[in-house]
Amino acid sequence: MTAPSTLPRLQEWPTKWGESRPRRNTGMLWLGIALFVLAGVMIAFSKGAAGPLWSGSVIALFALTASAVAARSPFAKGRARLTDAATLTRESVGAPDVRVHLVSERRPGAVLLMLSVVWALVLTTATVGAIGIGVSGRPEAFLGVAVLAAAAALFVYAAVRAAITQYRADSFGRRPLGVGIGAHGVILLRATETLYLPWSALRRVEADLTEPRRGMNQLPLIRLRVDPARVRASGGTRVPATVTVAPAMLRAHPQLVWSVLRGFHDSSSARAVLGTPAGEQLLDEWAAAAPSA
Repeated sequence: MTAPSTLPRLQEWPTKWGESRPRRNTGMLWLGIALFVLAGVMIAFSKGAAGPLWSGSVIALFALTASAVAARSPFAKGRARLTDAATLTRESVGAPDVRVHLVSERRPGAVLLMLSVVWALVLTTATVGAIGIGVSGRPEAFLGVAVLAAAAALFVYAAVRAAITQYRADSFGRRPLGVGIGAHGVILLRATETLYLPWSALRRVEADLTEPRRGMNQLPLIRLRVDPARVRASGGTRVPATVTVAPAMLRAHPQLVWSVLRGFHDSSSARAVLGTPAGEQLLDEWAAAAPSA
């Protein structure tokens, strides 16, 4: 049994991540309000004309999307569940841990899932329509095909990804997406693959941020610098030298995820507590101590 004095503590919030209690995206909220007003004006003065009605409807869909993004809490407030590793790693990744602490991926929610599907359908239909117009003798329509096709592909991916997460989240007999941490290593459960990273394969654990985008807050990232030769991937997938974990996408505060990965990477003698009730109690204490989202 690991002595309490040797256990790692809740790690300090990385200064690179900015505020540990970030505000909701107020810019997207005001954008949503402005677009709702614009859509209402266009529809009210359309006098039944199809053009303004369709334009107003698309703008209203933009407004609803912006409002849904603004309403979503930047960080979740949850805990790591003690779980049998065998239920998570059906692929032959050779994870030796019997039990791990699982931090599941956040559900996208019904509204965001519905909006992703609607946008995927709208943009795919618009792409097909633009191609049809171009083929029928108006080649200028092809100018917008590339942009529409790229946007449609993005939302199709987002819709499929959200559907997979929603389907697999906390359902009996279905493996959730997320991160599992055990005494011997870390399991990354992704939509298309499972990675097992032995602690010996982790060279460094670093804090980083997502790329800046207009109208979107930068979110925390954890970069795991690994030895690819020691990482095991389902299906023989090639593993890069840097593996990324997005803690804001998980159902726990990023400080908890950071503390587990960084703290136990630096404290090899304390890893024996992972996968045990004592480890679960420790992580519950860390989850309670993390700032509220």
